[in-house]
Amino acid sequence: MGVQFPALKTMVTVFLLLMGNMSPVVMKSSIPLRKVKMVASKVVTPGSSLYGVALKDLADTSYNITCTLQVENWIRYRLIVPSVQMVYGVVTTTPIAIEPAKREAFAVRKTSDTASGVAGSVSWELEKARRRFVIMWSVPDNFNSFGYWMGLGMTREGLVDPDKDWYGQMYSGSSDGDLTFTRKDFSYNTDSIIYSNDKFEVEGDMTNTQHAQIKIVIRPSSNNWKDLAPKIRRKLKKKPKPARQRDN
Repeated sequence: MGVQFPALKTMVTVFLLLMGNMSPVVMKSSIPLRKVKMVASKVVTPGSSLYGVALKDLADTSYNITCTLQVENWIRYRLIVPSVQMVYGVVTTTPIAIEPAKREAFAVRKTSDTASGVAGSVSWELEKARRRFVIMWSVPDNFNSFGYWMGLGMTREGLVDPDKDWYGQMYSGSSDGDLTFTRKDFSYNTDSIIYSNDKFEVEGDMTNTQHAQIKIVIRPSSNNWKDLAPKIRRKLKKKPKPARQRDN
């Protein structure tokens, strides 16, 4: 015997009500950045390059000009296939891939018996996002003649091959259809620099000393929290435990 129409109607109504009450796993774009930063400060942990070692200890301080570069990955994509292009100086510890919710670092120093500092670019591919994010830096040997420069940028979607000319473009050129970026001289002002596009945001700090430190965070733009690293997303969605009432 077939299901009677009233019973079928009731079943459909209940199904629709249940579906309407199911919350999709979507991050609210209204979540303020300060809250994301607070959660990330607790969730993001050192990767293998920083295991048991401080950032400053990566520098080879037997040379008078060094630079250590640290990157925190707050996005859900792995940062893979790192590529370094040195203009001045040499790499002393090699950059590696960076997992979501991890921080990694590497170091460079000046070349022996030269009057130059350290300068170059480094980039990582955003796995499955089909683009690269790029850092340019320059730490001078002579502060009176040159500045402490850093640039942050990203390639267009579909461009993942590194380019040896990115340093020159980011140091003294301008954005184009393949690479957009921003740059700043940190010689007298060490406020953060921020690069952003429609999906991602990169924030960077740089010290203006002979043993310079660069600290970078790559994160989704504020309208794109769905691309946050899973560990950060889970922590943001976790409801705080209610405060326990004290017995009188």
